[in-house]
Amino acid sequence: MHSTAPEIELKSLSPELLDQAYQNKWFKAFVLNKWGGLEATLAEGLQIIQSCSKLNGSFGWCINLGAGANYFSGFYSEAGANKIFSDSKCVLAGSGGLATEVKEVEGGFLVSGKWGKATGTDQATYFTCNGKLPSGEMVSLTLDSKDVHVYKDWNLSGMKSSSSFGFSANEAFVPNDYVFKINGSNQPVSYGIHQLPFEVFAQFCMTAAALGLSDGIIEQLKGENLKSAAEVSLENLKVLIADKSNKLKELADHIWSEIQTENQSLTSEPIAVLVKETALALFNAVNQLYFDAGLLMADERKPAHHQYKDFMLAIQHSIFK
Repeated sequence: MHSTAPEIELKSLSPELLDQAYQNKWFKAFVLNKWGGLEATLAEGLQIIQSCSKLNGSFGWCINLGAGANYFSGFYSEAGANKIFSDSKCVLAGSGGLATEVKEVEGGFLVSGKWGKATGTDQATYFTCNGKLPSGEMVSLTLDSKDVHVYKDWNLSGMKSSSSFGFSANEAFVPNDYVFKINGSNQPVSYGIHQLPFEVFAQFCMTAAALGLSDGIIEQLKGENLKSAAEVSLENLKVLIADKSNKLKELADHIWSEIQTENQSLTSEPIAVLVKETALALFNAVNQLYFDAGLLMADERKPAHHQYKDFMLAIQHSIFK
C-alpha cells in the first residue's frame, strides 16, 4: 500500500508586504520615471532585491522576478510601454516557453498555449511568453491577466507564498503594441539597464536574491540560543555575505560606469563567474550552519527553517548552475 504525500499548503503574500512594494515602487525599480518607475541604477535595484529577499524569501523572489521582468519595458513601442507600465501596480509574470499557436488577426495576434511556472501570478497584471509569428519571426508576447488561466501546481518545498504557478491561454488577443523583442528596442535607448544583455542583467538580480535569502536566515536566528559551533558558522556566513555583496556592488558600479561611457565591449564573464561562485559558497556556508544549529533549523515552527527552505529552492535555479 502506497502512502499519499500531504498536499502542500500554499499561501499568498501579506497585503502589508504588497502595500510596501507598491508604495516604494519596488516592482518598478527598473522602469523609467515617466511611467512611475524608480529608474534605478543597477546597484540601487540590486539592493532593493537583496533587502526584500532578506525580509521574506517568497516576497524577495517575487520582487526579484517582477522587477526583473519589468526590464522588458524598454523593448516595447512607446505606446505599448505607456499602456502597460503606467499602472502603479504593474507586474509582469511569465515564461520563456513558446506559445503553441499564434494567429495573426486585425490589430494583433491570437495566442494559445500552456506554460510552466511563472513567479508572482497573484500580483501579475500581464503575462509574457515567447512565440513564432506566422511570418516565422520569434518574438515575446504580452497577455492581459484577464485572458490567462492560472493553475496552482506548486509541489516544491519552499517559496510557498510566491504564487509560482503554471498558466494557459486560449486565443488571448495580444495587440501589436504588446509584442516586443528583447534587446530590439522600438524606443530611444536612454536608460542604462536596457543596454545590458538580459542574461547579464538576470545574473546580477539572481545573485542579489541569493545573498538576501541567506542573510534572512541570519536575521531569523537572532535571539535564538545557538550552539558554539553554530555561532562560528553564522559568523562565517556573515563574513561571506558581506564579501560577496561588496563584490557584487563593485561589479555593478563598474558595469554601470562602462555603460555611461557607451563602452561597446561589455563582457558577461565577470558576473557569470561571480554568480556561480557566490551560489556555491552560500550553499556550503548555509548548510554548515544548518548542520551546526541542530534541530533548531529543522523546526517547522521557526521562521529560520522556512527561510532556509526558500534559499535551498532558489539556489536550484538554472542560472546558478
